[in-house]
Amino acid sequence: MVKPVLLGVTGTHSTGKSTFCEALKVSLECKGICVATIPSFGKLAVQQGIPLLTQHTYDSTMWFIDRTLEAQRAAADTAEVILVDRPIMDAVAYWNAAVEHRGTPAPMHQVDVVKSLITSQLPGYTTIVATRLDSSIALGTGRDTNLPFRASVDSHLHQILSDFGIQHQMLVPDVRDALLDSLYTHILRKLEHL
Repeated sequence: MVKPVLLGVTGTHSTGKSTFCEALKVSLECKGICVATIPSFGKLAVQQGIPLLTQHTYDSTMWFIDRTLEAQRAAADTAEVILVDRPIMDAVAYWNAAVEHRGTPAPMHQVDVVKSLITSQLPGYTTIVATRLDSSIALGTGRDTNLPFRASVDSHLHQILSDFGIQHQMLVPDVRDALLDSLYTHILRKLEHL
């Protein structure tokens, strides 16, 4: 079985990840490519009472990671391209920000587990795209408005990218269209060589 192209789009909430994934998916599907999008699972978490944002815990972090990895495995059976809207490092960045917010350090064995998961999952990604928080961009309706927490998540996420040496491309408004075009071309080339 051919391994699908796996692309992760990472960043704090309301920074354009889902919109970017949808635009890339549409352009690829126009070429007849089977694309699966792995969602962020935030709505499902709310429905199931999973702690979010400043209340994020180790258990909720593992819940998000498990959902994401399960969905990736299921999508790999049929999709040529998998777009992950919030790869697992996002859940870790939210947890780190929540731990910092509460001022209580996480137990080292929990930190080691999530670090191990990030390390084991990274090689599967063809490309990682990371957003950067721009607080001047208006939030969507119903989105969390805690700017200091969003900024903390953004900071922790970029620290994870740096600490793990994760090669990534930056998604900011000025380069959005050019990045869409380059990823589209890159993915088509990868698929031609599979």
